[in-house]
Amino acid sequence: MGFKDDFLRKTKMLNAHGVKVGVDEVMNFLVKPESVNKMIIASEMGLPVLTLIGKELEIMFNEHSNFPVVYLGNDKNPTARQNVGRMIKVVMEQYGYTPIDGGLSEQARIPAVSGTDYFSTSAIYAKTGEAKLEIEVISKEIEQH
Repeated sequence: MGFKDDFLRKTKMLNAHGVKVGVDEVMNFLVKPESVNKMIIASEMGLPVLTLIGKELEIMFNEHSNFPVVYLGNDKNPTARQNVGRMIKVVMEQYGYTPIDGGLSEQARIPAVSGTDYFSTSAIYAKTGEAKLEIEVISKEIEQH
């Protein structure tokens, strides 16, 4: 059983409908190598971990999804976005990254260039531990048909 399945088995997080389907969908997005790579790049640049994936999360997990991270009418829905942060922590730990000390200070504001409308802050991560997983970036020729 992988860390994602272990997390989903243990978590008490539920989606907007009171089940874990949306939580599973968010975790599936967060564990994709492309997502992890973007989070690691942001971390290596000293930027909040959501800088490069926040907008994509907002689009994928909109008001019509199983795990909306956007405002729902008058409900600013902060718990969903906080839970995304908790899920990111689980993912990043697998790659040896942990949030830096200091909590969500002013330096943890997500830069405007990210284009996020609903995520405004996120933790900044640094490589501090032993990684259980690593990302491998490859380049290969495209087959011509």
